[in-house]
Amino acid sequence: MTSPGPASVRPCPQTCASCSSRCGPSTHIAFSVVDVLHFAKFDGAQTLPMPQAAVETLLPAELSSFVQICQWPSNQAVSIAVNTAELQLTQRWELADALMSALSQADVQELTIVAALHLPYAKDGGLNVFYSGLNGHAQEEVKLALADPVWEVKDPWLSAFLQLIKVEQWPRTHLLLAKGYKPGRDLSGTYEAVDALGRALQLFTKDKVTVDAQQVQRELPRRLAKVKIASTASDDHLTLLYH
Repeated sequence: MTSPGPASVRPCPQTCASCSSRCGPSTHIAFSVVDVLHFAKFDGAQTLPMPQAAVETLLPAELSSFVQICQWPSNQAVSIAVNTAELQLTQRWELADALMSALSQADVQELTIVAALHLPYAKDGGLNVFYSGLNGHAQEEVKLALADPVWEVKDPWLSAFLQLIKVEQWPRTHLLLAKGYKPGRDLSGTYEAVDALGRALQLFTKDKVTVDAQQVQRELPRRLAKVKIASTASDDHLTLLYH
């Protein structure tokens, strides 16, 4: 798939002060209204948020507020959340380029992008999570339906970020795309997406990453209540993935 879609979980990232020495080779990026990775454990360990001051050592000060990074104690992976909804036009490419530089400094070799999208043309079946890969052979034995190559990304920032990944032909990137989420209009879709992506992550990583379904049930309503979706009717189409 040439381009995957929009955000489904809103940013929950925080970064390390020295990515090259502290971050592992795998990075998980979540785009959405509620960060699926907030509930994820890596080898049984919960993520630890890094201070915003650390993020500012990797990104320009005017861009760091849009990004949060969390790190697992094992240092094998970090999660990055990006608030694409509030980015100005001129900041989209700047942030995409800055994040690519940060990933390069950290020598990240593998990237997983997790998103819940509005996929009106995707066929229902299984978990309703679709897989696509960039810059390398598709993950062997992926037990997920493949994303359709004709789908396009309408989120401007994510589209820019993916273009840079393809131009650089690095890092190897996996895309897990859940069907059904409609930003700002369908909270039930958020519940479904978080549940589906949690199970898909566990399947994709062969239980290396796990999501506690009971914790999701307890905490997701409270997290959703705190979320303020910034999209308006005029730009709502930019956050949707169309055929």
